[in-house]
Amino acid sequence: MTSVGNVHDELREALGAYALGQLDEGLRRDVDLHLATCETCPAELAEIGPVVRALRTVDVETISDAAWSREVPPGLDERIRQALPRRGGATHRRRRVVGAAATAVAVAAAVVITAVVVRDDPGPTVIAVPQVTTAPGVTAAAGLVDHSWGVEVKLRASGLAAGERFRMWVVADDGTSREAGEFVGVAGTEIVCDMSSSVLLDHATAFRVTDDEGTEVISAAIGS
Repeated sequence: MTSVGNVHDELREALGAYALGQLDEGLRRDVDLHLATCETCPAELAEIGPVVRALRTVDVETISDAAWSREVPPGLDERIRQALPRRGGATHRRRRVVGAAATAVAVAAAVVITAVVVRDDPGPTVIAVPQVTTAPGVTAAAGLVDHSWGVEVKLRASGLAAGERFRMWVVADDGTSREAGEFVGVAGTEIVCDMSSSVLLDHATAFRVTDDEGTEVISAAIGS
């Protein structure tokens, strides 16, 4: 019998492959459903986002032959597989998918480290948020970047209490809120941060920033 804890661990292990778009339809749907209810996995997926974005900036056509010829460290694939839980049945297929995706990330990362070649482009398109609501004494502006793994919120804010921890949540069209990250207020300084959520832009309706007590200090409607 598969326990709830085991299911959570299996789907958490699949987050890397999910972010890379390497999962089959059934497992991708399982991860989607899990992300809608799990308290921790959306934040972990958000942390993976910057790595995926960095890999996508590499122009493989201009990487030198020397970089491509660099060998992956011996036994890397096996070490990744050994790190995965040993389970049988249906989970064996999931381990193969996750293991293969992890190996792909490792190989790509090795290429990035040995030959970082960035495309000469203006960067991602930032969609301005026309109206941002704030608490008294706080000013803020925001922009959105549409990614295949979710929405990135670029936030600029000032007037937030120094030393206080703030959390951003992105609200999906099904009414659920998923955490997009957190930051700390700094006295006399404008906060500039990029927050990542697994909610796709097409399914995002709003974002909100709350303080330590859960009081909303910044919010905005987003989406169509």
